Amino acid sequence: MTLGFSPEFVPLIVNGTKIHTIRTGQRWSVGQAICFCTNEFQGELRSFRPDGVVTAVQAIRITAGPGPSVCEVDGRPLPDAELAELARRDGFESPAQLRQFFMDNYELPFVGQLVHWTTARY
Repeated sequence: MTLGFSPEFVPLIVNGTKIHTIRTGQRWSVGQAICFCTNEFQGELRSFRPDGVVTAVQAIRITAGPGPSVCEVDGRPLPDAELAELARRDGFESPAQLRQFFMDNYELPFVGQLVHWTTARY
C-alpha cells in the first residue's frame, strides 16, 4: 500500500532518522507492504526508497493541554524522555513541534496509528 510523505520528510526517512509515521484511521496492519512515495508534483507519485513491510502498528493518541503535549501509545502515557524520542524518530525536533504539526493539520485529540517499518517500539 502507498504511504505518502511530504517532501520535507523524505531525507529523514532515507537517512534513517524518521523510522515510523503517524496516520489517521485503522487501515495499516502488520505484514502489509509499504511503497514509500511522495507527491512532489501534483498528481504524480514518486517512490523514494525501496519498498518495506509494516513490522508493527501501535495505537496513538495526541492531545493538547496546558503545558507539554500528552501522547499515549497503546493506552500508555509516554514519559517526557520517551515522548522526545518518539518526536525525533518521527521527524520532529521536539515534542512541541510534533504537537504543533498535529494542531495545525488535525483536530485534537488525534487518534490514529503509529506505523513501524523497523524494530523500534514504545
